[in-house]
Amino acid sequence: NAFTDMTMVVPDKVLSNDNILDVNKSLLNKLVEGGFIVNDTIDERDEFIKSALAIERNDTSFHLIINPTINCNFHCWYCYESHIASKMDNEMIERVRLLIDRIMNDGKSLTISFFGGEPMLYYNEVMMPILKHAYGKSSESKTTFSANMTSNGFLLSEERIKSMKMLNFTGAQITLDGDKDIHNSIRFRHKGDDTFTQIVNNIKLMVKDGMGVTLRINCSKDNMTSIIQIPSYFNELTPEEKKLIRVDLQIVWQDNNRKEIYGYMDNIIKAFSNEGIPSAKMDFRSFCYGDLRNSCMINYNGDIYKCTAVDFANTPRDGYLSTDGEIIWENDSLEKRMSSKFKNPGCRHCRIFPLCHGGCTKQSMMSTDYCMHNFDEEEKDSIVTNRILLNVTSC
Repeated sequence: NAFTDMTMVVPDKVLSNDNILDVNKSLLNKLVEGGFIVNDTIDERDEFIKSALAIERNDTSFHLIINPTINCNFHCWYCYESHIASKMDNEMIERVRLLIDRIMNDGKSLTISFFGGEPMLYYNEVMMPILKHAYGKSSESKTTFSANMTSNGFLLSEERIKSMKMLNFTGAQITLDGDKDIHNSIRFRHKGDDTFTQIVNNIKLMVKDGMGVTLRINCSKDNMTSIIQIPSYFNELTPEEKKLIRVDLQIVWQDNNRKEIYGYMDNIIKAFSNEGIPSAKMDFRSFCYGDLRNSCMINYNGDIYKCTAVDFANTPRDGYLSTDGEIIWENDSLEKRMSSKFKNPGCRHCRIFPLCHGGCTKQSMMSTDYCMHNFDEEEKDSIVTNRILLNVTSC
């Protein structure tokens, strides 16, 4: 059920009886509870939209994404960002502190996600001062606080992981681009670097310390076969530690071989599943941070964006952070983004509407005839079957 995200497995012999729901009230009740059987008067599309808007308009929490820098220590060929020398200065850190105070003084729970560039380039100068302030303010105001980051994982260490965990740091999204040889040819500081081994070891350190890792794997026609080797690098972990890793397979946006790559992903999912590591392709379990009213991204210079998927050096900002820590939205950018949700008529009648949530609002602002799956019904079939597999293996 795409709306309730429930998967129910019923043996064939049970379904062989045409009158099964008349005699098996337990099965009937479970089908009703899971949303598989609904009253004829219920419009499930409207019910989903209501529930989605309630989540997106939730005023009890705030998601703050921070770029300590847009510079990076790697040079990946597919990256869309302009990596320029940059660093959040002390004045801007103070503005961020004031914003954190505003959020928590309102009683909102706060999640901070560090982004970039590579956020850990300025671990001591930017990340830790912000983390320590947010953690302290959380204790003072008795509000909930947690933090995470999107990182290449190279600059992590056992000492840093333990320090971050003490400040309610819960995990990271870290990328691998294939097995050791392929990854090192793509993600490096200097030619010949073995970044793969260090990153894999750091991922192991995180999960051994109880932190979650979203292992993002960028797929292209050139690295598909090598990705199958990745699960073997984690075979020393315990079953409990492996469950702290969630694999997220994503197609590199420049690669036009989508159908071929998407078809091969099933082999990758099987390889990770056999190792006891949950895996999915294009997983839509959570709502996009960009669609939440109480969310924003602050660049190192105080410019505010609603979305991280931009070239910050060459994209007009959506607003800015004032000297007293207030978010100032420009050109009605927040309301334009929020009002674009669910405006695409094709989405409302799509069978996977509750799984992809109507796609990207940034794209739907530019076109009302947009589908993130290019209206490909076979790709939608694969999304449904993979979602079933993910739900079953996650039980």
